[in-house]
Amino acid sequence: MAKQLQNLTIGALLLLLPALLTLLYGWHWTGQFRTLSAYPFYLFTQTVTRPWGIITSIILAYLLYRHAQSSVRKLWVVLLLSVVVVWGGQGIKSLLKPYFAEPRPYVVALMEQMHQAPDFFYQHTKLARQQLVSQAQVFWPSLPDWQQRHWQHETGYSFPSGHSFFVASWLLLFYGLLSFRKSWPVLILVTLWAWAVMWSRMLLGMHWPRDLIASVVIAWGFTLVVLVVYNVLSRRRSV
Repeated sequence: MAKQLQNLTIGALLLLLPALLTLLYGWHWTGQFRTLSAYPFYLFTQTVTRPWGIITSIILAYLLYRHAQSSVRKLWVVLLLSVVVVWGGQGIKSLLKPYFAEPRPYVVALMEQMHQAPDFFYQHTKLARQQLVSQAQVFWPSLPDWQQRHWQHETGYSFPSGHSFFVASWLLLFYGLLSFRKSWPVLILVTLWAWAVMWSRMLLGMHWPRDLIASVVIAWGFTLVVLVVYNVLSRRRSV
């Protein structure tokens, strides 16, 4: 378990890099829209957004099953851990968002343009929020249509980041269940994908860096608890 804890921590620290570098260099979303540079990151964010997130989960579960260490290389084990860690993490996210009720960066900026407080946006129904977002191009003529549609699709609260929670849960499963020495190409590929998704959340005005950091830390703790419970139960079954 000590080795697994070490691997999980390495994975979490790697995941924190995009948000920490953003804080270090003082970058923040300013409402500048560059379609050519931002659109590829929008495509990465779509790999987590419904319904594409389901397809992504199937692909990742297959990779995890193919490359997992022999102690967990059973299809039912991989599927069970994936469901508990990934979808359980999404449940935690759903509970925390209304509790903290933090506005998204684009909401803060849009309400400033309308001379309203962010609370004004969240007092409305989802349909009414979408209608408010539809007015964004009045204030930002260069706003791409695809980004406005993405904002209209996600009008909820910001903290923590559900997309970051999703990629963190998957990546930590990979780091916890795969051998670094044997599976380093897969680990690099999944890490690059996770970085791209997390950066996209900030670039598109959806999340603050602290949202990403919190998601990674909570996902690390939750994944650790699940793997500890699994290891304890496995040892009892083998006695």
